[in-house]
Amino acid sequence: MKKALILSLSLLLILAVFTGCQEEVEEVKLFNEGTYNATTPGYLGPLTVEVTLSQTEIVDVTVTEHMETPGVGTVAMETMTKQIVDHQSLAIDTMAGATMTSLAILRTVEQCIEEAEGDIAALKEPIEKDPVGDIEKTADVVIIGAGGAGLSAAVAAINEGASVILIETTGFVGGNSIVSGGIYNTPNPELQDYLYDERSSTLESLIVDAINETPVSAEHEELMELVKQEYEEYLESDKTLFDSSNWFALQTWNGGDKVADLGLVKILAHNAYDGLKWMESMGMVFGDQVSHGGGALYPRTHWAELPNGTGYIQALISQLEDNPNFTLMLETTGVDLINEGNKVVGVNAEGREGNKVTLYANNGVIITTGGFAGNVELRQTHGEGEKWPDLGPHIPTSNMDSVTGHGLVMASESGGELVNMEHIQLLPYCNPNTGATYDIVAGRGAMVFINKEGERFVREDGRRDEMSRAIIEQTDGIIFMLQSADGIPNPEEARALGGQKLTYYLETGHAGYVAADTLEELAEKMGVPADNLIQTVENFNSYVESGDTDPFGVVSYGGKLETGPFYAYPRRPAVHHTMGGIRIDEQARVVREDGTIIEGLFAAGEISGNLHGANRLGGNAIVDFVVFGRIAGEAATK
Repeated sequence: MKKALILSLSLLLILAVFTGCQEEVEEVKLFNEGTYNATTPGYLGPLTVEVTLSQTEIVDVTVTEHMETPGVGTVAMETMTKQIVDHQSLAIDTMAGATMTSLAILRTVEQCIEEAEGDIAALKEPIEKDPVGDIEKTADVVIIGAGGAGLSAAVAAINEGASVILIETTGFVGGNSIVSGGIYNTPNPELQDYLYDERSSTLESLIVDAINETPVSAEHEELMELVKQEYEEYLESDKTLFDSSNWFALQTWNGGDKVADLGLVKILAHNAYDGLKWMESMGMVFGDQVSHGGGALYPRTHWAELPNGTGYIQALISQLEDNPNFTLMLETTGVDLINEGNKVVGVNAEGREGNKVTLYANNGVIITTGGFAGNVELRQTHGEGEKWPDLGPHIPTSNMDSVTGHGLVMASESGGELVNMEHIQLLPYCNPNTGATYDIVAGRGAMVFINKEGERFVREDGRRDEMSRAIIEQTDGIIFMLQSADGIPNPEEARALGGQKLTYYLETGHAGYVAADTLEELAEKMGVPADNLIQTVENFNSYVESGDTDPFGVVSYGGKLETGPFYAYPRRPAVHHTMGGIRIDEQARVVREDGTIIEGLFAAGEISGNLHGANRLGGNAIVDFVVFGRIAGEAATK
């Protein structure tokens, strides 16, 4: 009957054409033709869209200005604008992991179409979708989570000749790694040996203290002795900065309060430089000098040239694109692991439309789903205590929304041991409203923390947990980061971690940036006592000039703050990294509570729980995903 009706309607339409009833077949006007622009709030700032319309269709949709995260919001822009044009519809699904950006695009396009007197209700009619069936696939290696660790593991496994299936909850690759600060720690003689004009007694005091303390184990004593020998050799040379893989390992372990597995820490430190060269071989570009990254505790930090962590992700994915042995499944979430006896042989997952996805691994499954900073319940359950009395929902996180710890649950349900879950790190310098770090302009000179009384109160080159706790104790729990033209000589060239120019922030006032030629003017804009701010900066400069011990313990000054313009912007701590997680061994294999290995199951990146101890050094997270992602990928192919 339905076919007969369709046939009848078709004949009537043909008859209408041939009888000259033109009014029945003329194109219906849907829009006032033209190009329209609108701006609405995006996830991280204003987002402007240009929409080109003919009388009958949406011709083009382009985002012309935005502040969204590279590799995340930018992917959502490309995806959403294309789908709006392809489907001629506003009933487009938002992209998982970039919901706010997706909604901003839809909202802005809607405003443009309203201005063109288009029928919004009609454009929001649901799109018919083809049914999606269940999926079953097999590969040598299955990886859950397409962040830095997952991609590193995939590249390593592919290089070993294995086939790889990589699944990712969101609609883009990169995970939390793509919104990281992009800094990478490693000893690098080429850039470090003669970094300074002369040796720094304050920096060298760190080494002297570390090699003269009482060892807590034979392994600790052995490492201390190696560093002592290397340091003595350095003192006989004309080099101006000491560093080595052993010193990096010792400092990392000490900086984590000696809680971590020292064997894993040594693997991290001794493979860091090779990992950097591995990334460079894939096209990753670093700056041509090292510095003292925030929370790194030592000047061995390499900075990425591209915004945030995008350079790492682009380099890794370039090795996987168009490779017939690699399959990427986005918007696919791992649910639980498939076990055969004591061995993990695959993963049950769920596709975007709720369809069942069953993936089998011939060799191994690698979990690289990150930590649990975005899971308020988990962080309160495990992390609240004397160190962090309150980790509730009002405390922002610098992490992606997708970082909820579901991989930890999967691994523990299959027998993996959870360790050090109480150790959670807050990052001291986050946007007070969003928790984001993309809008930090690091510069190359000095940077000091100023409270609302116009005073310093903590060591700025110290541990992140100590800085965060000190900030929380300040008035309103908010401070200002203060910099000057000594480290940022040209605001047009200075860029934030997310790639935006400093001038953009100053012109828009985004993230609370203020600037002034004098400290008096700056104090007024900051709302702090001018006399206190001036005296604080003068005191700081005097410590730099004389080399006297800073009262707060700074060992790496970065220079004076004496040349205007001066820049300041408000910051507060946000939950940034969860050091606890699944116990792994030196081959990234997941370990049970009784010390036995779960055959076929590996983990790498922030999901692991015995590498960073009680405090992760700034700049070590990317080293972690490069080094242990690579180890996991290679080990899972065996």
